[in-house]
Amino acid sequence: MKQNIKARSVVFVLFSFILICGITVIAVTGNSKDIVREPAVAGAFYPGDPKELGALVDQYMNNAHSVEVGGNIIGLVVPHAGYVFSAKTAAVGYKCVAGNKYDVVIIMAPSHRDPIQGATIFPGDAYNTPLGNVPIDKDLSDELIKTCRYIQYSNFGHTEEHAIEVQLPFVQKLFPETKIIPIVIGQYNWNICKNLGKSIAQLVRDKKVLLIASSDLYHGDSYDNCKTTDTRTLTGISQFNPEQFFNGIMSDTYQACGGGPIVVMQIAAQELGANKAKLLSQTNSGDVTGRKTGYIVGYGTVAVYKNSTTKTDKIEFNKVDISTQKELLTMARESIEYYLKNKSLPVVEPKNEVMQEKRGVFVTITISGMLRGCIGHHESDMPLYQLVPQMAAAAAFGDPRFPPLSGNELKKIRIKISVYLTNVYKIDTLDEFEMGVHGIIMSKNGRAATYLPEVPLEAGWKTVDEEMESLCRKAGLPNDAWKEGAEFRVYRTQVFDESIL
Repeated sequence: MKQNIKARSVVFVLFSFILICGITVIAVTGNSKDIVREPAVAGAFYPGDPKELGALVDQYMNNAHSVEVGGNIIGLVVPHAGYVFSAKTAAVGYKCVAGNKYDVVIIMAPSHRDPIQGATIFPGDAYNTPLGNVPIDKDLSDELIKTCRYIQYSNFGHTEEHAIEVQLPFVQKLFPETKIIPIVIGQYNWNICKNLGKSIAQLVRDKKVLLIASSDLYHGDSYDNCKTTDTRTLTGISQFNPEQFFNGIMSDTYQACGGGPIVVMQIAAQELGANKAKLLSQTNSGDVTGRKTGYIVGYGTVAVYKNSTTKTDKIEFNKVDISTQKELLTMARESIEYYLKNKSLPVVEPKNEVMQEKRGVFVTITISGMLRGCIGHHESDMPLYQLVPQMAAAAAFGDPRFPPLSGNELKKIRIKISVYLTNVYKIDTLDEFEMGVHGIIMSKNGRAATYLPEVPLEAGWKTVDEEMESLCRKAGLPNDAWKEGAEFRVYRTQVFDESIL
């Protein structure tokens, strides 16, 4: 596992060296009273006039489309650009939590300007926007700093930073009586993220909390690359595996300036019982301006939530005929080849009605029988003809366990597709699970892992106990964790590979 600290610039590396050598470069101001952090980007990123700002936030909230999440939202990933570019995307997430009551809102953001190691909390009493002061929960902030060695009070990371500030008008309008904890995260590694996330969860375990990770996505000069990269990154976030996402950020498989805040938020949310994530909205600056050339920034909103315990009814799909199987396999390979050359996905059209169905898909890539990448979605809001190319490219170039596929490997790979024959539905006991027939998802204590139906057969397991113990290890749980308090969901798939071509 990579444990290197993520360096954002040469200056970051220099300051990291100074900090490691023990020279204090961050001014710690402690529990100063009557300190208010004044707006840094009012009148630039959003209106400076309070009436105009309040009306604009109301407009974004009223116009945001509603998304059914199906559980208790614990965390959000939302963008932080100027309102004209990203507030519409952020509002979709905020609309999902509108009307809720929270004891505290914890906002985690990257440090775009100040080189800091670990994290800081503003040492004053409040953040200010044109809508007024947003009070900081000093008691909880004190406790967090006492329990987590990677966070401290400091002005560093806060004075000119916009990533927290742009979230506050939404928070003020939706939760006017709620205090915040504003956390800016600088350089980080896995241990920092894990310690900070677990400390936050422990701090608010008995409270109603909303965790916000403030992050934009792709930054670059290609509209097509933005869409492809953001889809890969948002898929990684939606898979809700913090360590996998961390590794993807470190390897530049995923692009998010708030990668650290996202990882910390996910870890804390898992500890608080969240077990799923769902993409709510995706766009980019080119979509807003209509300019598909020049500098492009990507935006996305994701909800992290605890899935409803209500048992889901089983839904069955028809099997995919041999002709459609061949079309999907060809589509997957051509998408990988196209992405290797163009760093984007080709435009494809559905060949029949089956390809327009919205159901889960996993794409698996092997070389000489050894796994080379496997990415998929249990549920999908997009049809098969769009999802299969995306998952094929993600398996080839976006699985954090492997380096991106190279050109000299292209002819060696074999592609396997698992198309879902049912939705994912909850079972009451393992008596309803048939090994080798059902895929299974086991969830407990905010951790989850899944195996496709063919995995136990390929592994040579003879009993359900063997599969359950392996699932526990995959989820980072003790071998016997499945025996008490775990939830199980199952599904069936139809599997086909390139041997039929």
